[in-house]
Amino acid sequence: MKRACILFVFLLLFTVSHSQSCSSLRYQDTIFHNVTVTNGIYFGTATPYGLLAQPQDLYLDFYEPAGDTLTKRPLIVFEFGGGYVIGWRSEPDIPQFCEYFAKCGYAVASIDYRLGLNPVDTNSTIRAYYRGVQDERSALRFLCQRANQFRFDTSLIILTGTSAGCFCAFANAFTTDAERPASSYGSLLEPSDLGCMDCSGNNDFDHHIPKIKAIVNQWGAILDTNYIDASENVPVISFHGDQDVLVPYVYGYPFQLPVFPNVYGSVPIHQRLNSLGIMNEFHPLVGYGHEPELLAPNLNDTIYNYSRVFLYKLLKPTTDPIHGPVAICKSKVATYSVSNTTGSKYCWQLSGNGSIVQNNGNNIAVLWNDTGMVSVSVKELNAILAEGEELTFQTSVVGDAKANFGYIANELSLTLSNWSSNATHYHWAFGDGSTSQDTDPVKIYTGGGSYTVTLIADNGVCADTFATTLSLDSCPVASFTYQTTNLNGFFYAQPTNTTSYTWYFGDGDSASVTYPNVVHVYPQSGYFEVILLVKNQIGCADADAAIVNLSTTNIATPDNQEAAITVQQLVNEIKVKCLGHEVMNLEIYDVSGRKIGAQSFSNAAEISLQNLQKGIYLLRVGNATTQVIRKVVVQ
Repeated sequence: MKRACILFVFLLLFTVSHSQSCSSLRYQDTIFHNVTVTNGIYFGTATPYGLLAQPQDLYLDFYEPAGDTLTKRPLIVFEFGGGYVIGWRSEPDIPQFCEYFAKCGYAVASIDYRLGLNPVDTNSTIRAYYRGVQDERSALRFLCQRANQFRFDTSLIILTGTSAGCFCAFANAFTTDAERPASSYGSLLEPSDLGCMDCSGNNDFDHHIPKIKAIVNQWGAILDTNYIDASENVPVISFHGDQDVLVPYVYGYPFQLPVFPNVYGSVPIHQRLNSLGIMNEFHPLVGYGHEPELLAPNLNDTIYNYSRVFLYKLLKPTTDPIHGPVAICKSKVATYSVSNTTGSKYCWQLSGNGSIVQNNGNNIAVLWNDTGMVSVSVKELNAILAEGEELTFQTSVVGDAKANFGYIANELSLTLSNWSSNATHYHWAFGDGSTSQDTDPVKIYTGGGSYTVTLIADNGVCADTFATTLSLDSCPVASFTYQTTNLNGFFYAQPTNTTSYTWYFGDGDSASVTYPNVVHVYPQSGYFEVILLVKNQIGCADADAAIVNLSTTNIATPDNQEAAITVQQLVNEIKVKCLGHEVMNLEIYDVSGRKIGAQSFSNAAEISLQNLQKGIYLLRVGNATTQVIRKVVVQ
């Protein structure tokens, strides 16, 4: 029992894990409890401020989630503030910031850069800023050269810092070598050329840095907002105290000292980004000055929370809308898809009674079991384990259309009865090139033949086809004449659309032929009842009969017979009359020659037709001397 319970719990956990495989709070919350910090990683050497200064080694501290196995993570690079004269990579509250975002799943680096400037020389202050730009790029090149070792994605680099550190972040995101300050080439008091932006610290990553993904600006500024171009399109989230007197909130001298160049603070940066349509947010810290988090630690939560949400918008996958049928038949397989992104996983869910019969990641095939409105939902988890928004797509499932019909054929007329179900539109093809959209059409053909009648029934979503092949023809006409010579009878049938002629010669002999004329030799003279039965290709039959005289005795001729016996067919009965008072025999035969009724009468008789099926019958009336045969058609 214990083993069974353990197995059940395991299966339950597996099922939950499988069904939630696209759920992730990474980057949305602190999902890691511990952080691994590697301190003092050397990334370059550069010449600092001062004519006699020795080359300075530069280091960084690397923060990452403890136990994390993801090989491609976003990287945040933090550059401290301090006016380019003070500060270090682990000053308060930098470790707190780095650990917080590492617990959210980021890789984070806090870097060194060169300090020092001449406080009475504007060119020297600009050169100090430029050295900070170079050193941050040097750290970025070092890390990108070793992206596999540090396990981050070089296309997902986020720059941040405080104060002077964010000056450098803006420069590295929005300026090029063509826009480097003139004083970086040398000035009166500092004549040395500092070199290009990627010409200091190390030679890594082919002397360039990747495009920056975003900036988290904490009370930073930029030398000129015109450096920001629409083509550079780097999203920015800014935090700045509206009472800041060290780095202008709007525009002015840092520290309010003219020795520094005028700079543009977070307000005009926000306005410039808006004018170019670049994604950004600005969160004024009303009533606060410079570095407000040092005196108001609660502001860290504000900065962390807003930054976390802002950055997640950039990291999460933006899944294309689901493509699929807006309506589908219940028996058909529907395919739903989204565009595929390399490295992403896609989790699909159904709302409604259906089954996923095939799952190819970014597309699925679904067989719906019930009719009605149903939906499919998908959530994407990208290669860095950022969870996308759940998308939903609705489909109307309708019942299957079923085509079927019956028919009544009357010679060349065809009356069709539509037995289709769950259909609203009909298309008939009658096999002779003609069509109809009627529900129950009547078709009259111009000639006999074999025709395939096809019905396509649909309900606007799905269609079904039913077809049958039938033969139609007009009924043949049975009529013949004859001549007699001695004991020979020559019989001539009127040729119509007849495929078989069956003769009953009245002497017990018969003949079935496919041609209209026959000769029959009688064994003796006398009166003989000759019956002709004709049929066409579809079995429609007709009959004719006559009394053939091969005798020289004095008996009634056919003309006398017509006068002696009269037969009158009404709607539901036949009336028979005789001129004399002889006893007459009355017999009724079907077209196959089978006797189906008989009676004797004198003078007159009435025969009801109500019990007879529709068809052709032969009525024979007479006695030993007189006989009459009539064809009776029962409608």
